[in-house]
Amino acid sequence: MFAQVQELHSWLQPYYQQFITTLLQGRLTSSIIISGHEGLGGNELALAMAQFYLCHHPSEHGACGTCSSCQMFKRLTHQDVGVAYATNADEFDKNLDFIDDMMGLMARKPSATRRSLRVDTMRKVTNFLNESAVSGGRGKVVIIHGAQLMGEGAANAILKTFEEPSPNSLIIMTTTSLEALLPTILSRASKIVLREVPVDEAVAYLLNHDNQKPWVPHFSFDFEGKEADYDSRLAAALEDCKGLKEPIGVERAQIALSLNSYAPLAAMQMLLAGDDLQVANVVNSIAQYVQSQVQWRSAQKKPLRTEFGREVITSMRKLAKPLQERLLSELLLETLKYKANVPVDELPLINYGRATCLESLQVDHIFAAMDKLRFIADRSPLIPSRASQALLRTWLQRLSAP
Repeated sequence: MFAQVQELHSWLQPYYQQFITTLLQGRLTSSIIISGHEGLGGNELALAMAQFYLCHHPSEHGACGTCSSCQMFKRLTHQDVGVAYATNADEFDKNLDFIDDMMGLMARKPSATRRSLRVDTMRKVTNFLNESAVSGGRGKVVIIHGAQLMGEGAANAILKTFEEPSPNSLIIMTTTSLEALLPTILSRASKIVLREVPVDEAVAYLLNHDNQKPWVPHFSFDFEGKEADYDSRLAAALEDCKGLKEPIGVERAQIALSLNSYAPLAAMQMLLAGDDLQVANVVNSIAQYVQSQVQWRSAQKKPLRTEFGREVITSMRKLAKPLQERLLSELLLETLKYKANVPVDELPLINYGRATCLESLQVDHIFAAMDKLRFIADRSPLIPSRASQALLRTWLQRLSAP
């Protein structure tokens, strides 16, 4: 019976089936690079491939799900699987850079400091692959997560392993960009480029109630070493999802997709957190601000209303900095498209943020506002938050200048 770590999403199935066919026909290379937006599920695909590669009873339908190797995958830890993670200094000192725990491929806490794949980590990969397999399967597998964070030194450290792979071994790299990898690495691996999911399929995934839940491992243990109940852990995780307090409809789904490169898994994370709701508030407050400026300039009798500008800044501060940048950039892009007569129903931020008034903005002001975004994006964390408010205020003024 076919069973893997979890059911693969529909848009990943063709890549997985091609992998199965290639392996069963004896044409599989010793290294594979999976490239695409993190929200497309490259990590899940890598896990499914690793499980099939090490399954004791594989078939054209997939891994058996019952052998000892497949059972280890269900617990997301396997003696013959090593995962190389990009780490910060503290994580590296704790030896979290190369481990047999695959949990980080499914859910990993963000880091406040820069992570990278290190030379020493790549050396651990080579040493691991040179050891004998112990689980009775086909061999050993290494998954290198976030290969775009691998510098030239780390790439050179793993290059020989690509050139002279260990027998019965498989390296799977995941990356957000093939261009970030050295040509010498690219030339020695098969490449899988995850394509954009059709909008209708992505929306259908987000609207499916069965998908509207955070990822929770099926196996977990409490402090006493007893297996914790999955249903109770899932219920607790659902309680923490602020975004589920409002129904997820087409409007919310479209906004989340537009800000996540139409990658369904990333969009779902935004929906569960409820950030899309705040995004709609920000867009609407920007529209009100612009409209107030236009009305004031046309009348010039009423005092200039500044409360909308304050509301924009207050609303924006509730969003994480990377999301602020994505939102402003995407909103400006949608405004240009709207001015070029793209239908409003193809522009989620303008449509659902009730921001059609942005069509009145001058094109040169929109491009100037785009240029100002780099100052917001490049702001050092050492600069006080008051300075970022000033930058945003300047951006608003430039956008709506007469």
